[in-house]
Amino acid sequence: MLSPLFDLGALALTFLHVAMTTSLDPGPSPECPADMRLVTGAHYDEMEHLCVDSRKDSKDTHCFSYADGISSEQGRVTEIKVCMDQFEAPNVRGARPYVMKSYNSAVKWCGERHKRPCSEEEWETACEGPEHRPLAYGWSVNKAMCNSDKQWRQFDVGKLYNEGDDAKKELERLWQGSPSGAYSTCVSAFGIYDMMGNVEEWVSTRKGRRFPGALMGGFWAKPWTGCRGTNDAHEPSFTFYETGFRCCADPGTLDEQGKKKN
Repeated sequence: MLSPLFDLGALALTFLHVAMTTSLDPGPSPECPADMRLVTGAHYDEMEHLCVDSRKDSKDTHCFSYADGISSEQGRVTEIKVCMDQFEAPNVRGARPYVMKSYNSAVKWCGERHKRPCSEEEWETACEGPEHRPLAYGWSVNKAMCNSDKQWRQFDVGKLYNEGDDAKKELERLWQGSPSGAYSTCVSAFGIYDMMGNVEEWVSTRKGRRFPGALMGGFWAKPWTGCRGTNDAHEPSFTFYETGFRCCADPGTLDEQGKKKN
């Protein structure tokens, strides 16, 4: 049986954890709907950090820790000010994020709500925060912070892109995502959740990319994926078992309920 002293200590730690995770969200802005957050800051086209813990796997080398507070900002500077969905589409806390979505479907879905896919620059700014951190939550990979440390599963292409029951079963077998906002620690300084892991997110690409859309943030089997590292290898019609998106809007264009202002 636990002692009363231990119980009180555990309770205090629980309250402390809740207070800490709650404070990570700065709250809504009068310039954005209640389910979006205002993201502002200077975006640099190039951002470099000093890796202090690189690890090799069977395919590549990934950085798991960076020197705290050391950043090299380079290239063109763009001032960002945008309203961004707090959660991956459908932007509902506790909902299952959409997958098997293309960039084209992201444009359509967001457009129907008077929004648009976020740009690369907006997404990177929201993820890095004012400190220009390499990871949404800090400077070192912590596999407990986000849904990003699941084991990769081999997929069956034939079943996945079949429109019948086989596709549904294959998608369920592959699914290792979590409800939006389930990881209270997986939040950026601007209050944007699940930018690391969970589902990979479509964004509108910066000038010079081959395609109009690209993927960012990795998914549930890539703990090392940070705020940079755009996956621009796919056509805008590409879908996969872990591709989703979130939406952005210009500040002041939508009311608190997300309706377009006259």
